Amino acid sequence: MAVNEIKPHVEDILDILGDESKVSSKEIEQELKKFLEYGVPIEQAKQTLIKKYGGSVPFTASSSERTLISDLQPNTQSVNLIAQVITLNPKEISVKGETRQIYYGIIGDESGTIPFTAWKELDVKKGDVVEISNAYTREWQGTVQLNFGDRTATKKTDEGKLPKNAFEPREHKINDLKSGLGVVEVTAKIIELDKKDTEIDGVKKKIFSGIIGDETGKAQFTSWHDFKLKKGDVVNISGGYVKTWKGIPQLTFDEKAKVKKLDSKTLDVEKIQTQFMPIDTLLEKRGALDIETEGTVVDIRPNSGLVLRCPECDRVIQNNECKTHGTVEGKPDLRMKLVVDDGNGSVQVNVGKEITEKLLGKTLSEWQKIVESSGDESPIVNEMNNVLFARRVKLKGNALGDSFGTTVIAQDVSIIEVDMENETEAFNQKMGEEQ
Repeated sequence: MAVNEIKPHVEDILDILGDESKVSSKEIEQELKKFLEYGVPIEQAKQTLIKKYGGSVPFTASSSERTLISDLQPNTQSVNLIAQVITLNPKEISVKGETRQIYYGIIGDESGTIPFTAWKELDVKKGDVVEISNAYTREWQGTVQLNFGDRTATKKTDEGKLPKNAFEPREHKINDLKSGLGVVEVTAKIIELDKKDTEIDGVKKKIFSGIIGDETGKAQFTSWHDFKLKKGDVVNISGGYVKTWKGIPQLTFDEKAKVKKLDSKTLDVEKIQTQFMPIDTLLEKRGALDIETEGTVVDIRPNSGLVLRCPECDRVIQNNECKTHGTVEGKPDLRMKLVVDDGNGSVQVNVGKEITEKLLGKTLSEWQKIVESSGDESPIVNEMNNVLFARRVKLKGNALGDSFGTTVIAQDVSIIEVDMENETEAFNQKMGEEQ
């Protein structure tokens, strides 16, 4: 649709939103173009944008109207979709002592993808385009998930009911990968590669997984087909889809994807390095692989110091009791749990034994002797406060997001020495400019 054809529709939306709306015509035009690129009918796109910016749609959609995946919100009932089954996996669970089979996977339409769980038998298979009625949504770890209950009906339908571009990959950089994208295409280097055997429906199969990266960041990947990949290969992967685990994007692809090995010069591998992210960006993304960030230690959390771990699962235990393995003889460990803030947000930081030993200048065994002689752990906590509290630190590691927030699993922590004279001068200068 040409620009002069879009403008009347933009004006319609702005008229309905009224003068109180702060959204600009340029923003509306850009979003409307995006919907049209997806193949969304113009009236449906207009309704969606009016609702998004707080307006009242002058025509009420019936409960049987199809919803786009990108429009789904948590805790919605009577959801009706037309989508393609991208992945479908059975799983056995125990409900009140009885074994029950459920299904989980991912479906997608022209606007994006969404994970689903079916609590009933499904007469569909991977690749089918299906009509879904009376499904419902829930939120889990910050993402919307679709559920098929007893009232949900699924029926295979004609592939032509989805626009052709629903199946066309769109090119993305690694940093842009997130749950909910449609079919994607990326060019990246294989940084780590591992393979393992698994069994699906009684058939043994090899799975290839690892880490890929480009100049914008790194992500995990899983391939369900042997594309003869090697560590160090630069590849173009077209036809993958994205899901997330604790905020970390995971690219998954199978035999339907096109994987092409490229000349190493296609991607400047020297630019594939640890990415710096301010804390507010980490909170927005919820998780990321191999990042650096900075902030000030504002709290040293309880349970920092000496702990005992289960020798089986490595979880911290209390009174020699593991929640999974019962009574065990715990193995000693040393750790810190910090809260680091940069003025725009804060994250929890889990620091393991080796880094804790480096920062505090004593080994686990040395701290054990000190605690045994003093009778309490206060010397460790005091030293943690002396060394780290109110100090600015640089963190390197992986960030994981869940319902409790974002946590950095530290691979390195270093103290940043601040030149107070220069900092004070810069602060005074900034304050003077703002007056």
